[in-house]
Amino acid sequence: MNIHRVTEMNLEIWTEHDPEWETRLKQSPNSLTFTAETPALTYPPTHMSWTIAPVLQFEPDELEAAAHGVLQQMAIRYRTQPPEQISPSQYGDLIGYETTFQAEAQNIPVDVRVFCGHREGRPMVVMQAVTLKGKLRHVAEHIRRSWTHLRYLD
Repeated sequence: MNIHRVTEMNLEIWTEHDPEWETRLKQSPNSLTFTAETPALTYPPTHMSWTIAPVLQFEPDELEAAAHGVLQQMAIRYRTQPPEQISPSQYGDLIGYETTFQAEAQNIPVDVRVFCGHREGRPMVVMQAVTLKGKLRHVAEHIRRSWTHLRYLD
């Protein structure tokens, strides 16, 4: 695994080393997103992202409603119905909620797995994994290795 200490996001993010996933950091006016993608000709093609909006901090009792809101926005972005069920989960330092849904990206059917969570007093992190429809189980171990090691730097 490659360990990325992304100081701009105050996060340590792990990505695959063999084959090495291509990574980059993108900044928008309100958020930062770190992405990792499988190299060309890797099957199934997979994209993971970690997004943090420093202004979005929630109290523990607000987290479930915030996660529902984020997932609603993601469903709109993917032009699909919002997921009916979200499940409590924990990855590394973060406690939150996750779900999986099907959508289309560039006219290709995909499965999307999303986690929204935080450590109390820290901004929410939205983690996303996208791969071809029916192939999430093929990348489940990659997701587990990456997401379970996520932590804040301080």
